[in-house]
Amino acid sequence: MFVGFGFEPSDRSLMCYLFSKVTSKSMLHLDQVQIKDFDLYGEKEPWEIWDLHGGFNLQSDEDLYFFTKLKKKSQNGSRINRSVGTGTWMGEDSGKPIYSRLSAIQPLGFKRRFRYEGGVPQQVGQWIMHEYSLNTTLVPENDQGYVLCRVRKNDREEKKAEKRRKLIT
Repeated sequence: MFVGFGFEPSDRSLMCYLFSKVTSKSMLHLDQVQIKDFDLYGEKEPWEIWDLHGGFNLQSDEDLYFFTKLKKKSQNGSRINRSVGTGTWMGEDSGKPIYSRLSAIQPLGFKRRFRYEGGVPQQVGQWIMHEYSLNTTLVPENDQGYVLCRVRKNDREEKKAEKRRKLIT
């Protein structure tokens, strides 16, 4: 991170970063500095990913950003495997369309919200992920596997759990 610079992109900006990634047209190389390539649907737990990429240095309202490839559950299927470590990213909504300023007819893409479930019980609900995907009509078929994800530590859930522990003791 640059001194005096906060990375708080809008949903539209994130869609532009994702579009530049899949079309190989990098935007000012900022996307390469602030948005890392990393497999979020792999063997690492969310807190391991967080620590590995410097999340412990962030303020409570700051997030980490990643380009990652989706993984299908089966080669010919359309369902996506969103496993993460011993748990999974569980969808909380069906997706919100994101439009450009120039057109409200066709969305640039979609934003979905996920939360960490399963796996380690103390970590359930502690991690939130927003997944940004491009509208498939805007990119060639072979470039449709990438998404941009924002990972956030859910401090509110952590504070609720702390209060519950204090009530029990």
